[in-house]
Amino acid sequence: MTSYLRSFIESVTDLPLELQRHFQGLRDLDLRVTALQKVIDEDCLAQLKSAAERQQEGMVSPSKRQKVTAAGAAASTELAQRIEHNMNETIKLSEEKMNRAQQIYDYIDQHIRKLDKDLKSFEAEVAKERQRLGLPAVPGTEGDLGGPSGADGRRKRGGKGGAAPPAPVHIPTSDELYHAALAVADATEPTYCYCNRISFGEMIACDNVECPIEWFHFECVGLTPENRPKGKWHCKECKKLLGKK
Repeated sequence: MTSYLRSFIESVTDLPLELQRHFQGLRDLDLRVTALQKVIDEDCLAQLKSAAERQQEGMVSPSKRQKVTAAGAAASTELAQRIEHNMNETIKLSEEKMNRAQQIYDYIDQHIRKLDKDLKSFEAEVAKERQRLGLPAVPGTEGDLGGPSGADGRRKRGGKGGAAPPAPVHIPTSDELYHAALAVADATEPTYCYCNRISFGEMIACDNVECPIEWFHFECVGLTPENRPKGKWHCKECKKLLGKK
C-alpha cells in the first residue's frame, strides 16, 4: 500500500507549482489580450472620428478639401493597418490561451489516469492477499468470487426467472483490515496510535501539531463513523497538556 501511495505522492509533488506556472501564463496572456483590445477600441473610435471630420471638411473649398482629404486618408490608412495588426495579434494570443488550457487539462488528466491505474492495481493486490490469507473477498471488487456476473457487472439471475437474493455484505473486522494492510505494507511502513501498528481502517489525527503520536485508529480511541468528532479533536495526552476536559 505504501509503495502506491509513495509513488503517487512523488508524482504529484510538482503538480501545484506546475499548475501555478501554467495559470500564471494564462493570466499574462489575458493581460496582453486586454491591453490590445483597449488599443483596438481607441483606434476604432479615432478612425470613426476622423471619418466624421473628413465628411464635414468636404464642404470647404475644393483646394483646401483636396489637401485635407489626402492627409486624412494617410492617417486613416495608418489606423486601419494598426487595427488589423493588433487584431491578428489578439487572435494569436487567444489561440495560445486555448493551447495552454489544453495543456493544463492534459496534465491533470494524466495524473488522474495514473491514480485510477494505481487504484486498480492496488485493489487487485489486496484481493490476492485476502485470498491467500483465507479472508472473504470484499463484494464489488475484483476479488469478489461469490458468483458469476453479467457483462454489465450485475449478478446474473437465478433459475426459474427469479432474481438471485443479494449476497450479504461482509464488513471487515479491525483485525481483517489490519492483516490485509500488513500483507501489502513495506518494511519501512511507519506505525501510529497507542497500539503502535501501521495505518489501516479509519484513523483520526490529533489537532495538536506537537502531538508525538499524531494519528490514531478509531477503535483505539473509542470512535466510530457514527460518533466521529465534527470539530477539532485531541488525544487524551494532549487534552491534559492543553488543559482541556
